[in-house]
Amino acid sequence: MNTTSHFSLARALIGLVSIVVLSLLNGCANYHLGTSAQIPFKSIYIKPATNHSFAPQAQPIVSAQIRETFIRDARVKLVANQADADAVLYVDLTDYKRSAGSRNSTDTAIANNFYIRLTAEVSLFDQSKGNYLFQQRSIQADTNAYIGNPYADNTGADADNQIISYQQSERQAMEQLAREIARKITDQVLSPW
Repeated sequence: MNTTSHFSLARALIGLVSIVVLSLLNGCANYHLGTSAQIPFKSIYIKPATNHSFAPQAQPIVSAQIRETFIRDARVKLVANQADADAVLYVDLTDYKRSAGSRNSTDTAIANNFYIRLTAEVSLFDQSKGNYLFQQRSIQADTNAYIGNPYADNTGADADNQIISYQQSERQAMEQLAREIARKITDQVLSPW
């Protein structure tokens, strides 16, 4: 092959690559992130969550996470006064279940981890129309709470550490449940029904 055929082959390859790149760029030209569905309200007031479950200290954690999730999403404006809002979100924590996931190998009455489920009922009220956009939708979040040190002696001071470890583990699990349930609630409110 001589230099002219190498030059022609290189030009053909550059032309082919250019066509492919332009096609890819043109294909992405009309792409828009997010949903095209219109949300029927511009502002929302989020009532503090009520807690009718046995979830320890869940109300302030869940309420804060829901607000934070809406602020991060930024599709609707979060307002501090119910009278200024187009819509009002009501969240009621209705159930908190904890069941043993695995047991201690030396004492099967002691659990090493727990499956935890938090259930909420969510309602969205449209203040301008005076009716509910949806009412009492059930939303659940699940997680695990791992406790204890598998290498610790379960007597004396280590037994006391197990109790403290469980309390810390349940607190961490509650924060994770709150983030998950807040994300699911935000998806329900901002999705087309």
